Amino acid sequence: MDLFNGNEFNILSENVQNCVLCPRMCNVQKILNRSAGFLNAELMFIGEAPGRLGADSSGIPFHGDKAGHNFEELLEFANINRSNIFVTNAVLCNPRDENGNNSTPTKTEIQNCSKFLEEQIKLVNPKIVVTLGGVALESLNYISKHDLTLRDSVRTANKWFDRLLIPLYHPGQRAMIHRSMANQRSDYQFIADTAKNFTKKKNKSYGTIVNVGVVAIINYLFEKKDSFTYFALHKLFYLIEYKSVLKFGFRLTNSYIVRQKDGPYCTELHILKIKKALSYLDSKVLSASNILIYKNASDLFSGNLNGEYPELDKDVKALIDEILLEHGNKSNAALKRTVYFSRPMRNILAAERDNNINLYNTPISFTL
Repeated sequence: MDLFNGNEFNILSENVQNCVLCPRMCNVQKILNRSAGFLNAELMFIGEAPGRLGADSSGIPFHGDKAGHNFEELLEFANINRSNIFVTNAVLCNPRDENGNNSTPTKTEIQNCSKFLEEQIKLVNPKIVVTLGGVALESLNYISKHDLTLRDSVRTANKWFDRLLIPLYHPGQRAMIHRSMANQRSDYQFIADTAKNFTKKKNKSYGTIVNVGVVAIINYLFEKKDSFTYFALHKLFYLIEYKSVLKFGFRLTNSYIVRQKDGPYCTELHILKIKKALSYLDSKVLSASNILIYKNASDLFSGNLNGEYPELDKDVKALIDEILLEHGNKSNAALKRTVYFSRPMRNILAAERDNNINLYNTPISFTL
């Protein structure tokens, strides 16, 4: 199924947006869009519901809050490329209590949304379904009965609905009390190992990824320059990846990059994740739509901070230097024009025009 022309998915997404079955959630954002991922994915992850500070804010499943950061870290640990998977939730709206905090969806709300979950599973037709938490596991009973429990069946592969079902704990902080991060890393490695036995012909849309590491690239950027706007950082990172495809024939990382209103957005460059990974960075708000990321004054001349971060290959450094020389001092407006004229973005814009659809949050393909 072509991500650009996924008419069945378009219809399903529209039906989700028009749903008013649950009284406390009928007027909130519904989180089912193209950022869910690859529509022919062999691996589907199902969570509980969009988090208030996560998907309900970012529009991207499992992105933006602590659970999302943990999920992305676990995928990276197991070398599971988010561009090749599909991520959704048992309930597609954020349930909140009377104080506006995240709340557990009721059984009625789970049942109401189960028809949409079943449609997603049938549409994507994954070989492996991974549930994240007890609510997600229980929600599958409304589609096809099973007798699995999270406690007894965690990290096991079970036949269900003509595919494999693997229950895992939720990556949120509360679940870490019951399932440590170390155990969850092993869980995700189990997923990766199991998936290898069900691999079809590789999806060529994203090329061969060598995965030099997002942090290593961002660290090198700040070795060369003391500050970047948050906007520019995303656009320069995209241009580095695109240049790598043009020059080497493959991407450098397994980062997940989607098309948003102002161009490419990389989930691995969420501002809180950057500042956590690179402790020498700080930020300040320049305007409502502009944030400056900069090195702390004490670290202006520190370079790689005594080799704390991985050293890049000289060819990769040379490529990044080329991008910085050509685009590093451009204004945000000029950078936006530059990325919009690149082939991957032109392909998306052409698909939007030809199909009269909005492709915001569509994963960007680096096909040559």
